[in-house]
Amino acid sequence: MTSASTSPAPKSVPLGTRIGFGVGDFGFLLVWQGTTLFLMYFYTDVLGISPVVAGTIYLVAMVWDAIIDPVIAAMAERTRTRWGRYRPWIALGAVPFGISYALAFSTPGFLAVEAWVWALATHLILRTAYTVVSMPFNSMQARLTQDTDERSVLAAFRMIGAACGGLAIVVITPMIVAAFAAEGEAYGYWIAAIVAGTLAMLGLLYCAAAMREPAEDNDDRHETSLIQDIAAIPGLFRSNGPLIRVFGVIIVGSICIGMFGKSVLYHFKYDIGREDLTSIALVLPALILIAAAPFWVAVSKRRSKRDALDAGMLMALVGYILFFFNPSQFLPGSFFAIALIAFGTAALPVMFWAMLPDTIEYGELKTGLRAEARTFGFATFAQKAAVGINALLLGTLLTWSGFEANAAQSDATLTAMKAIMALVPAAGSIGIWAIMRGYNLDSAAHREIIEKLGRP
Repeated sequence: MTSASTSPAPKSVPLGTRIGFGVGDFGFLLVWQGTTLFLMYFYTDVLGISPVVAGTIYLVAMVWDAIIDPVIAAMAERTRTRWGRYRPWIALGAVPFGISYALAFSTPGFLAVEAWVWALATHLILRTAYTVVSMPFNSMQARLTQDTDERSVLAAFRMIGAACGGLAIVVITPMIVAAFAAEGEAYGYWIAAIVAGTLAMLGLLYCAAAMREPAEDNDDRHETSLIQDIAAIPGLFRSNGPLIRVFGVIIVGSICIGMFGKSVLYHFKYDIGREDLTSIALVLPALILIAAAPFWVAVSKRRSKRDALDAGMLMALVGYILFFFNPSQFLPGSFFAIALIAFGTAALPVMFWAMLPDTIEYGELKTGLRAEARTFGFATFAQKAAVGINALLLGTLLTWSGFEANAAQSDATLTAMKAIMALVPAAGSIGIWAIMRGYNLDSAAHREIIEKLGRP
């Protein structure tokens, strides 16, 4: 698909569309954050699956993503309807998306299957439903505007919506699990997932209704086949250094920095012995993200997106080191470190989703090919694949540390678990800083690219 097949996207995006975009990510983060924070724990401590097997489930899902993600991305990019290119996918996929999240937190029940078999099957259903709606949603940002600063604003609205979704899930899930304690922890998680899945569905339906895509210059211009579009995906990276670096950032961030959030439940249950404080530890980062997102956008406009990300990673690095060396029972120190980490790492998703659309025009100038959905689709796959690697790595490291679910842990195990939680993300922060050396696609460079492409 060449750039000539679409009309130029407007520079300024209407407030209603910005809000709709944010509400969409509210729905996604209910599921993404719920899966990140609770599903691994649900597998190990509720279903009784070993950490290594639980991590392997994520790995299998990663392989499945490698199959379906490029297919859905290419299909979405080729879609032409009077409602737009991507909106129909979001609208039609919203209901299955919500249902699949509830299934992921269900138990085999009357079915005569092992818990891990059920977990794997429902996990694959969830990942498939997530792909169907997330590929078009992520690609929408590149179509709504081609102004690099406006994309930062859209990313901020998106992250505020995401923060609200993350805040909602960390409030809803523990609250409902506690309310249904008499019926068992498994039942509580299932009810919480039904509620969250319903809210996610409604958020995506609202997003689809609020979005307004730029008009197509013609209704159908498929110069290549679907197979050719899929086969062309690896070529998107040729001569596109900025895209490679942005991908490196999200992969390292999801594998390393994601270790902190996944470990929160384990830390407060086994190390501190205060499961009642888990909700506070999960709510605090979501609240901070709401305030931090506009701050990092302002920094990116005053300096650059790379500088904003660098500053955030430095702040997070200090937080991780403080968290590791802070005595676990000194709760003020722990929560201060968590707040510092939350503010710093907020720069990562904001800048990632602001930088990624810019790399599309960079690649278009170099190759003459504009591949919105395929670029965002591969980014989504990379993110999900990294999360799968993260889960497998966490399961392996927990087993290596001597962890046993629902049992007292030795001092050596607790120290190892804290190192997994803090030092692995610290190394990731340094890795992201190193990857961004040489990334020079700032606002001035992007405006020059837009001019060369002949866009207003």
